[in-house]
Amino acid sequence: MQEIFNFGFFIISPLFWLGLLHTQYKYRQRVKRERHLYESAINPKNSEMRTFFIAMIVLGIVGSLCSLAVGVEVSYTWIVFYELLAVVALFLPGTTLPFLALFLPMLIVQLFGDKFYTLSFIGKKHMVLQNPLPEGIDFLALLTILLFLQYLFIKFNRKSVNSPVIGKNIRENRVATYLFDKVSVVPLVLLVPGDLFETTSPFWPVFKIFGVKLSILIVPFLIGLNFRFIGEQPAKIMQRLANAIGWLAFAALGITIDAFFWKSPLFEVLAIGCLAVVYCLIMYHFRKVDRKDQNQVEEALDGVRVLAVKPQTPASKMKLEIGDLIQVVNGIHVTDEQSLYRALQTSPTFCRLKIKNRRGDLELKESSIFAGGPHEIGIVTFPSDEK
Repeated sequence: MQEIFNFGFFIISPLFWLGLLHTQYKYRQRVKRERHLYESAINPKNSEMRTFFIAMIVLGIVGSLCSLAVGVEVSYTWIVFYELLAVVALFLPGTTLPFLALFLPMLIVQLFGDKFYTLSFIGKKHMVLQNPLPEGIDFLALLTILLFLQYLFIKFNRKSVNSPVIGKNIRENRVATYLFDKVSVVPLVLLVPGDLFETTSPFWPVFKIFGVKLSILIVPFLIGLNFRFIGEQPAKIMQRLANAIGWLAFAALGITIDAFFWKSPLFEVLAIGCLAVVYCLIMYHFRKVDRKDQNQVEEALDGVRVLAVKPQTPASKMKLEIGDLIQVVNGIHVTDEQSLYRALQTSPTFCRLKIKNRRGDLELKESSIFAGGPHEIGIVTFPSDEK
């Protein structure tokens, strides 16, 4: 019964259900946009929901093992405060909001303590929400774990930026930007000191460790990223961004170890504040790096620019990449989408491409065509008619 109740807390959390709805909405929004621009979805499968559940399960297991090994303790009231801020952050744009929803309640609780949060419910049955003050070292340990999970989330999704949005640059030429907007709600097993509620219910999971009364709770945490890429190398920037967050997680681990020996509340508050500032600076830095990238995915006159590659197609087998310029198809020079398809139809079962990659080198690519129409090799280009 204890395990059922603990799992139930995660399932009934508004953050979990709103995260599901948000993910489904983003999927439908993406497919609708792609069908409007390119007449078909680049990836009709619900990859957003797949990412949501895989991250929820895998990162939840990894994070829970870490939190149990360390013994992270937080108060129930802090959890409620965080959940409310995370729900707000879920529906607001911004690259730093998911983690700011984590940093802010930590700083407030550390600065104001029990004076800030005291909550009680009085009715027919007296029930008071307990408020043992969490220690800053527990917050630092939790931050370290979540930064590590954020690193894993970005690292393993770095190649999924594959949905171009058409716009124009200052020269009024058509360019493609790429939006990465995926989240997951990750369950972590945390310890809550004391009885969560003063109640006679025999089902509330409470036990003792070294004489301290503790409760186990599975708490949902928001993990994800919202980032619009303007340059032509989103996967490379995602990799560098993940590495930076990984190094920040290692720094947070070192700070947590220092805090264990210092036993200073001031040090803990300053450490949490510094980690928040550094995280924001990392996001700002890579956004600035992307904005300074002069090599945008721009429409060309001497070939057909590859905007995206559909999975499990001849184009993906040929390892075509975003930004590649297709100049010759089956010995025929191509300049737009229509001439590309006409050239492909000259050989319905085989295609040979001459492309210029993003480094300016010429390459020859070839592949057989087995499924779909003769013109379907799985690339997305600028549409002939501007929409």
